[in-house]
Amino acid sequence: MVFWKRKDEQWVESPMHNNWYQSSAYFLSSFALITTVNEKGITSIGPYQLSFPFGVINRREWIVISRRGSNTSTNIKRIKKCAMNFVEYDQSKIKNIVDLGYPGQEPEEKMKDCAFELEETPSAAYRQDPERPKVIKNAFQVFECELNDNPEDFYYKGTEHTEYLLLKINKIYLRETWRDNLDLGDDMKIPNMPISFGFRNANQFWFAKHKKAFWIPTPEGKGAEHEAVMYIANRLDEDIAFTANACKQLTGVPKVFVKTVLKGIIKEAKNQGITNIDQAFVEKVNENRK
Repeated sequence: MVFWKRKDEQWVESPMHNNWYQSSAYFLSSFALITTVNEKGITSIGPYQLSFPFGVINRREWIVISRRGSNTSTNIKRIKKCAMNFVEYDQSKIKNIVDLGYPGQEPEEKMKDCAFELEETPSAAYRQDPERPKVIKNAFQVFECELNDNPEDFYYKGTEHTEYLLLKINKIYLRETWRDNLDLGDDMKIPNMPISFGFRNANQFWFAKHKKAFWIPTPEGKGAEHEAVMYIANRLDEDIAFTANACKQLTGVPKVFVKTVLKGIIKEAKNQGITNIDQAFVEKVNENRK
């Protein structure tokens, strides 16, 4: 359904208020429930809509925009550790998410009536660390993170009211079904994550749920095909990297066989102790197969 129907409507400038993305405009996204540990050793939950992937190639990082001095940001800056939890849509828990994010209460008070059950971190190496937070049992996905406060990697002073936290993602955990789902190709499903439109009208938090996700095929004969090969290649094994010229040698491979061919090349590279696959290596593999 399209709310805007009149084709003759004129553009009107919207005033630039503070928190402009929700007071002067429309912006939707999902959100993370960040767990941290306070000085008393208690794990608490903070919902964050303004959090996004930041480093995506070689570096795995997440940026969080936080209210300055929030319980979550205070804990992260003190111990430099947190977990980002992602949940599926559950109408019965939406109100509690709002309660958890509203300022003014101590963590102990907020967690008394928390609708989410916590459990130990899935990382065995972290369980003996009292500063590592618990994770949300209802979550389908968890990122175990550490604060990267190196100013050479990222620095933005923020404002009197906001601060910016760069998180290094150490580990990604998925429930078994969702991990297996990543390998299903055309039959893959997408989690029904809740959507937030933010805080509006001075006293309302707006949410939505999405319908079943769908996919469309990549365009035929548009752009450099090697980029599509490279996209797949550099996501198959975190220890192996393909150069652009290496991927150009594989553009003639039928799409249905690309992943199989790439896995074969990776296997051969590992057998030879090679971590960076260039054009010469691919040509050598192709020649040997001939």
